[in-house]
Amino acid sequence: MTFKNTLKNSAQWLILILTSAFVLIPVYMIVTASFKNEREIFEVPMALWTENSGLFNFQRLDRFPLYIWNSIKVTFFCTVIHLGTASTSAYAFTKLKWKGRDTLFILYLMSMMIPIQVIIIPQFMVVKSLGLYNSHLALILVGSFTVFGTFLIKQFFMTLPDSLMESARIDGAHEWVIFLRIVLPLAKTVLATVLIFSFRWFWNEFFSALIYLASPELKTLPLGMTDFVAEYMVYFGPQMAAALISIIPVMILFFSLQRYFIQGIASSGIKG
Repeated sequence: MTFKNTLKNSAQWLILILTSAFVLIPVYMIVTASFKNEREIFEVPMALWTENSGLFNFQRLDRFPLYIWNSIKVTFFCTVIHLGTASTSAYAFTKLKWKGRDTLFILYLMSMMIPIQVIIIPQFMVVKSLGLYNSHLALILVGSFTVFGTFLIKQFFMTLPDSLMESARIDGAHEWVIFLRIVLPLAKTVLATVLIFSFRWFWNEFFSALIYLASPELKTLPLGMTDFVAEYMVYFGPQMAAALISIIPVMILFFSLQRYFIQGIASSGIKG
């Protein structure tokens, strides 16, 4: 191995180590703070375990089983419905020919540049008029349609040859049959990718929950963390314990679908 290659590999390893440290240090701080009292959290250097460490922060999460259940319910329905709407719209924008398709998709894509804060008032008025305010249905309704999922799946569908669909149409297959039996089985990798992104987004959703939920018993996990924010005090220990619990489902899902996630990211960027 030449000196140039050695230097190149060393630089790559250094970048990977620094990037990993940048990502893992906050996680390390969350884990250590979850088992410490308020004074020990801010001690330097940070110790993984002290003589006063214990599960007392987790014992203060008495209402969090309800918050976790609410988050699971909202995240499940939002993710499932979002996968359905994103995949069907991506198929319509890619494999079906109709007037104004490309123009409408460009307009649809441009909506990604509009912050949610800009449209929250008319969106709130619609939700209120439908009688869905202060219900989980409001979160499910506003979270079931996203441009990003449609765009990512559309990029993958563009890699599928049109001859597959044309052959099925010649044999008399309906578009729903083509979509469900031919296209979707080939799109497992990108669907897994969108599943991970969607689950992470809906699981951590705070802004919409803050706007549409008023009853304490309807709080989701991110909104429930505000229970430890008082007027003049923030209780970081219980917050870090709750944050640690909220990380676990996302990590389990990611590592379970990691292989599909990598393949989906790679394949959805081939065209477009």
